[in-house]
Amino acid sequence: MRSSNQSPVRRRAVAYAGGALAAVLTGTALYALPHLAGASPTTRIADTAASGTPSAACDTSSSASATPGTPSASPLNSPDIDSATPSGSPSGSASATPTVSTPASSSSAPSAGHPFQGVYAFSGGNTSDLAADPDVAGRSLVYYWAQLEPQQGRFCWNLVDQDMKPWVAAGKKVVLRVSAAGWAKWDTAADSAHGTPSWVYAQGVKSVTEQDGAVMPQYWNPAFESDLDAFLAAFAARYDGNAAVSAVDISLGVGGESKADSEKNPDLLSLWQSIGYTDELWWGYAQHTITTYTNAFHRTPVALMPDKTFIGGTAGYDESRIVDYAVAKGIWLQDNGVVPGRSLSAPWGQTPVVAEMRGATDETGDNLADDLKAAVAEHPVFILVFTSDITDANRAVLHAVAVTAGTGG
Repeated sequence: MRSSNQSPVRRRAVAYAGGALAAVLTGTALYALPHLAGASPTTRIADTAASGTPSAACDTSSSASATPGTPSASPLNSPDIDSATPSGSPSGSASATPTVSTPASSSSAPSAGHPFQGVYAFSGGNTSDLAADPDVAGRSLVYYWAQLEPQQGRFCWNLVDQDMKPWVAAGKKVVLRVSAAGWAKWDTAADSAHGTPSWVYAQGVKSVTEQDGAVMPQYWNPAFESDLDAFLAAFAARYDGNAAVSAVDISLGVGGESKADSEKNPDLLSLWQSIGYTDELWWGYAQHTITTYTNAFHRTPVALMPDKTFIGGTAGYDESRIVDYAVAKGIWLQDNGVVPGRSLSAPWGQTPVVAEMRGATDETGDNLADDLKAAVAEHPVFILVFTSDITDANRAVLHAVAVTAGTGG
């Protein structure tokens, strides 16, 4: 790896990485990365758009068999759900992203004692394009409930197993996320506009249809909660304790994040109130589902993805409520809003953190070096990088971060 026959780009990457983990975690090394003279225009290795390759057909013939893992032995209930009475701290208008402030001193240790595992590819469909990339340690695989349980009690685990296979073969790991709702444009191949199975609605669960045509469920409906509980029990029986799964995202609302809906719809609140939404109901649902995940997954870590969380503006109901709740339970937190110049306040950092770029740099106008600097400053377990930014032009900065996790060729 350190041969004199290395290309100038590779030699610069190795030299840059030589400062070791401590230097990178301070952020100074990332800022010092020289611009590569004469570097060719960005070459896309993978694309942010969903893969045009059709998904494998659902195979439920082996749906009852499980990979190594232990099903939950305890009932999927929520014994510790808070009352609807708001906590003492007033809400005001909550930010759509975690609070920006000086990093908490409690965040000084890398992800509460969990070592950095490297860069994971995110977005672009559940492709295997980057499985052989030495600077990529794994992949975030995203699914919709309707994909995996199109008929009640019939599970399409072969879709997940097939997507995991090339990453496992390469000695890498995956993060699994299964959402019940998403924007229509996110993954047309997976029909992200219809994340909840149709059979759930047939039981009387109401829904809203957003401006983009996405259909989102009445999450707090008892039938929805019961059906989702049963799915998560089966999901955990299949994948809890699987050595190739780094973490499972706790999926609550749109795209799995903690808010019911993030469409920029001026009538968003009235749309949701038409099927009975209140912040108190959403909070009850959120606690119930978080507890379902923690009851079901005993060996694989689960990570909550907080955002504004509540859409009703009720005093005392803001993002800090769900963050405090998760940290008190020792749950990992996933920051899906990493951008330069922003830091996280306590209690972020008191449990392990996953850092996800807010957007691809061709959309945000950032550069990857600055995005990775901001991500590394959170001392994450791993960093989710948009596939469109995993390019030859970004190779040096990607490699520099990868080698601090013991990965990188």
